[in-house]
Amino acid sequence: MTKIKICGLTREDDALFCADQGADFLGFIFVPSTPRFIEPERAVTIAAKVRERGEQRPKIVGVFRDASSDYIREIGNLVGLDLVQLQGSESNDQARELGLPVVKTLRVGETLPDTQCCPSADWLLFDTYDGRRAGGTGRRFEWSLLAQYERSKPFFLSGGLTPENVVAGISLVRPDAIDLASGVESEPGVKDHDKVARLFERVRRS
Repeated sequence: MTKIKICGLTREDDALFCADQGADFLGFIFVPSTPRFIEPERAVTIAAKVRERGEQRPKIVGVFRDASSDYIREIGNLVGLDLVQLQGSESNDQARELGLPVVKTLRVGETLPDTQCCPSADWLLFDTYDGRRAGGTGRRFEWSLLAQYERSKPFFLSGGLTPENVVAGISLVRPDAIDLASGVESEPGVKDHDKVARLFERVRRS
C-alpha cells in the first residue's frame, strides 16, 4: 500500500488518531511563520505518546525551512525525529551533514524542477509551487509532469490531495507515499477525524 504521511500536526489526539489509522509518517512543522507551527516542547510530548505505540508506530518527521543545521539537529535530538524534511533552499551539503534521513521538497510549477539537486536526500517530496508560501497551499499541480521523473529516489506526492482525489493521484502518479495537511483538516493544524478515516479507507482500497 502507498505510505501515508499526515503533516502539520499540532494536537495529541490528532496525532494518536492518525497513528491508530495506520499512518506511516507524522509531520511536525518547525517553521514559526506558518499556521501549523508547533512549539518544540509540545512536539516532544506528542512524539513521546506516539512512541508508546511501539515498533509499529509512525516515523516522526520534522519540517524545516532554511533553518541552521545546529537548530535542526537540536530539534532532532529534543523531539527524537526519525526524518528531516527540508522545505527551503537548503544545500546538498547541509542535507548530508544533518545525520538524519532527509526528505527534500521540490516545488512543481509549470515544469518539473531539477530532481538531481540533492543527491544526499533519501526521499523527494513534490509539492505545488506557490511564490507566497512553501507548502500547505491546498492546491495541486499538474500530476502528469511526474511522468518525467526518473524515480532515482522514493518520493511523496503532495499538494492539494484530499480523500476525494487521492485515489486518482495514486493511480496516475504511483508515488511511494502521499503527504497531506490541509486536505484532512477542519482548520489549519486541526485534523478532521472523519476526513482522516475516509482517506485511509480509500487508500487501502486503491
